[in-house]
Amino acid sequence: MAKWWVLVACWLPLSALGNTFTIAYRDHTDAMSSATKAILERAFYSVDPNIDLSWIEMPFSRAEDALEKGIIDADFGRTRLAYQSTSQAYYPTEPLLSVDYYLFGYTHVLHPTNYQRIVGVIGDKIVEEIAEKYQWEIVRVRTERAALKMVDSNRVQAMVGYVGIKSVLKNEQLTAVRMGDRPVESIPVYLVVHKRHQTLVEPLDAALREMKDSGEFAAILVEHGL
Repeated sequence: MAKWWVLVACWLPLSALGNTFTIAYRDHTDAMSSATKAILERAFYSVDPNIDLSWIEMPFSRAEDALEKGIIDADFGRTRLAYQSTSQAYYPTEPLLSVDYYLFGYTHVLHPTNYQRIVGVIGDKIVEEIAEKYQWEIVRVRTERAALKMVDSNRVQAMVGYVGIKSVLKNEQLTAVRMGDRPVESIPVYLVVHKRHQTLVEPLDAALREMKDSGEFAAILVEHGL
C-alpha cells in the first residue's frame, strides 16, 4: 500500500500537493523567456505571495498534452492560435506582451516579398501564419539554433522568428546572419492556464495592467535587453 501512494505522489501535479504552480516555458537561455519569467514572478507575488512558481522547460507539443492532462498548471508566451484543440486551456484577457517577428537573412535582409523559401521552428503557428501571408515555402526544424545554422550555411534564404532569437545569434556567433530592421508581424502572447485556475486570471490581469501602468513592466524588458 505504501508503494502505491509513493507512485501516486510522483504522478500527481505538484500544484495538487500544495501551493506550487508549475509553468512550462521554452529555451531558458532566451532573453524573452527570462524576461517573461521575471514578469510573471512579480505578478504572481502581488496576487498571492504564498504561490511558489515552478518552471519546466518544455516544447509546445509536450506542453499541450501536459496542460490537457493537468500535469502542468500553465504555459507562457503562447498566441491565441495555440491550444485551440485543448479543452482545458483558458486564456486571460491581458496579454503578457507583444512579440515582434523578424526575418533573419544570410548577410542581409530583403523585403518579405523577395523570399520564397524560409525556415521556421516546428510548432510555431505564427510562423505558419506569416508564411501563408507571404506565400513562402516553409522548411521546419526543431530549434531556433538549427534554423539559424541553416541560414548561416546559406541552405535557406531566411528564417522567420520572434525577436528574442537575436540572443541566439550572439551566443552561437553566427556572424553571417543578419536580423531585419523592421518586424514582419507583431503578435500578442499570453499566459495560458488550466481551467482549474480560472479564479486566478482576473487578479493576474489586474496585476499585469498595474505593472504596465507603473513602468515596472517596461523596466523588466529593458533589464533583459528587450
